[in-house]
Amino acid sequence: MEQASMISQPVALVAVLAAVILTARAVDATVASTCKEAATSDVRVNPQMCEAQLGTQRGAADADTWGLAKVASLAGVNSASLAADDVKTLQAGSPSLPMKAALAKCAAAYSEASVAFAAASDEINGRNYAAGRKKLDEALAQAQGCNTAFGVHGVTLPQPLAEHTVDSIQIAIIAGAITGLIK
Repeated sequence: MEQASMISQPVALVAVLAAVILTARAVDATVASTCKEAATSDVRVNPQMCEAQLGTQRGAADADTWGLAKVASLAGVNSASLAADDVKTLQAGSPSLPMKAALAKCAAAYSEASVAFAAASDEINGRNYAAGRKKLDEALAQAQGCNTAFGVHGVTLPQPLAEHTVDSIQIAIIAGAITGLIK
């Protein structure tokens, strides 16, 4: 009997390891499949960016669609905060008058975008998906407003603010598309 027990321990260990590996692959597939489904539902979603943005967020690997919608909304808060930090850094320099005006509008837009992303996460968490999507639409409009401010004032959107603006716009679209997938 003792010999059979010794043999069954390695077999049990292999079974547990196989289950862990398969679960990890299934979890990774959840982010990938949700991003692919979001891209199918909204052509503005970049599935590679969706996977890159969500795959690095805490809690995404274990999340279902509802959880990924919340994670995406919170990623939007982070993205808007990074853009707001860029604006502050640019304002601290010696920008031209047109650049100052664009940066002022951008600072206000990203302050509002951050609040809208956070409110979207709260609404989605409360399973009020229509209100969550409305807040994501507001966040999207604010991020796009920063972009517009630079065009109106005839100045080029500088890096890294340009990159964070693209990220904020895309994460608002991604979060909205994923929220729309919740059944």
